[in-house]
Amino acid sequence: MKQKIVIMTALAALTLGTTLAFGELTADGGGVVGSKHDMNVLVGAKPDSKGRVCAFCHTPHHKLESGALLDYNPLWSHTINNTAVISQNTYKSVTFDSQDQMSITDPLTGPSRLCMSCHDGIIAVDQHYGIAGTVVKDSDSFGGIAIYKGSDLSNDHPIGFDLNGITGRDGGIRTDLLTTNPALKDKKIQDLGFKTGVGVVSVSIMTCASCHDVHNKDNVDSAFLYEVQAGSKFCLMCHDK
Repeated sequence: MKQKIVIMTALAALTLGTTLAFGELTADGGGVVGSKHDMNVLVGAKPDSKGRVCAFCHTPHHKLESGALLDYNPLWSHTINNTAVISQNTYKSVTFDSQDQMSITDPLTGPSRLCMSCHDGIIAVDQHYGIAGTVVKDSDSFGGIAIYKGSDLSNDHPIGFDLNGITGRDGGIRTDLLTTNPALKDKKIQDLGFKTGVGVVSVSIMTCASCHDVHNKDNVDSAFLYEVQAGSKFCLMCHDK
């Protein structure tokens, strides 16, 4: 019994450690139950056999692996898209600093690759625990969720670049976030990133989770965003325009 308690305590600590960075940015919201990330209420989806909600993404045991591509694994239970994004399929623009383009070695660093295990237009969103799902969301048009369709991120806001020092390279990016979200009060743009490395080689990578809080429905606005969209406050949180 003592051994079991120690194991479960370690498991809880591991789960907390991998999610704490994002939890610190989260204001109280409605949670995931009943949200767009609750597959039990998705029309046409196969409900979990025990009515679980977290199970569509997480498992306390037997997490899935994805080799070197998966650098962030919060006890994942959903099939991973193992396709590596090639540079030709990432966002490019004359308004996007070439330094940042060159620094995107893996656009799906951190939690972003987990997001694309549903938002790729291939893997069923209700698949989990090795059980086949029934609903594939494959639309990449306005209102569609297949952001990674065709392994292509060229028409989406860039991710995978280092937020450290970005304000020095782009005067249109804020150092301090402009927001009404109390959870982001006094936060800097680097606080939105996925932290990797230590010391002088530490980086803060822009990921899907820099904009979206996947566990809180209606936390601030639709689409699990950290800020409201009215008046473009969500964009102006980082962009000084």
